[in-house]
Amino acid sequence: MTIRRVLALAIGTFLLLTTPVAAQEQAKPVPTQTPEAALVEVAKHLSDQYALYLYESLTAQTLFNESILERPNSPLAPKAKDSLWALEIISKSILAEGEDGQYLNAASVPAFFEDIVHRYLNTSHYWPDRDITKDTRREHLAAWYSIYLMLLVGNATQDEIAKKLRNGAFNLDPEVLETEGPSLVDRLKKDGGLTARTYALVQIQRKGPAGHESLTFPTYMDRWKAKIDRAYEVP
Repeated sequence: MTIRRVLALAIGTFLLLTTPVAAQEQAKPVPTQTPEAALVEVAKHLSDQYALYLYESLTAQTLFNESILERPNSPLAPKAKDSLWALEIISKSILAEGEDGQYLNAASVPAFFEDIVHRYLNTSHYWPDRDITKDTRREHLAAWYSIYLMLLVGNATQDEIAKKLRNGAFNLDPEVLETEGPSLVDRLKKDGGLTARTYALVQIQRKGPAGHESLTFPTYMDRWKAKIDRAYEVP
C-alpha cells in the first residue's frame, strides 16, 4: 500500500476526532503555566507553511511505520500498525475533498490540534498521567502522535521547512519560501506569546551535528511515550 493511498483512506468514527470537547471544558480558563496552555498557543499558529510541513511529516512517519511492518515477526509491528491508524486519523482531519480530489485544508489544522490539546492535556483529564492498558493504548498513541508531530512542526526552523517543502508533494516556487528565521516556538517566545516556563514545555532540545541530531522532547512527552511503549511491550 503506497503512502498516498494510506493518507487517503477513509476511516471510521473515532472519539479523537468526532466527539466535540465538552462545553464546560471549553469554558474553563486554561492555566497559563501548563503544557495545555503552551501547546494551545503553538496550535493557534499552525497554518500555511506549517500545515504543509505537517503533511510532509505525516508522510515521513507513515513511511517509517510501513517499513517496520515489512520486517517479518517484528516485535514493533503492533505499535507500527496502530501508528499508521493514528496517522490516518490526523491526515483525514486536515484533508478535504475538492473537484480534483483531496487537498490539504490548512485552515483546519489549528482547530484540530487545539481540540487534541484541550481534550488530552486538560488539567482535569491529564492523559500523560493515566494508566495505559492494552484496550486504551491505541487512543493514547493517537493523541501522543498528534502532539509529537505538532512539536516537530513548531520547532522546525524556516530553513528546515523550506528544504522539506521544496522536495515534497507540493510544487512550490523556492523564491516564495522563507529560508531565514527562527522556529515557531522561538518566535512566539520572542514576541511574548510564550514565557520562559511555557517555552520549555514546547521546546525540543537538539544536540549533535545537523542531520544527525538527538532530539529531547519535554518531560511529559517522554514520560507518556514510555508508558505507551510498556503497554505495547516495546523492547
